Amino acid sequence: MSNTAPIDYVLERVEQMLAALIVMPQSSVNFRSSCDQLDVYLADHKTLLSTGDVLTVEQKKRVTSIIDLLGGLQKRAETRANIPASLQKYIAEQLD
Repeated sequence: MSNTAPIDYVLERVEQMLAALIVMPQSSVNFRSSCDQLDVYLADHKTLLSTGDVLTVEQKKRVTSIIDLLGGLQKRAETRANIPASLQKYIAEQLD
């Protein structure tokens, strides 16, 4: 097994978990549960990810892609979280 196998495995697993999160027709409960699972997985592998090992060019590209996906999911979660507040404001305005 190469020295990069563990990090490659972690990157692959994170990519798979993110792919599952990107699936659109998903309830808020399932989305939150999947986010929590990803958070736990990353926390469990924090030591491996923070060892300071030099990444290959391909690994750096994968990490950059993962960061971009996480940013997109964060925006999606923020938008979903704001929907109830916006609806409540709209309903209140209609009742005035």
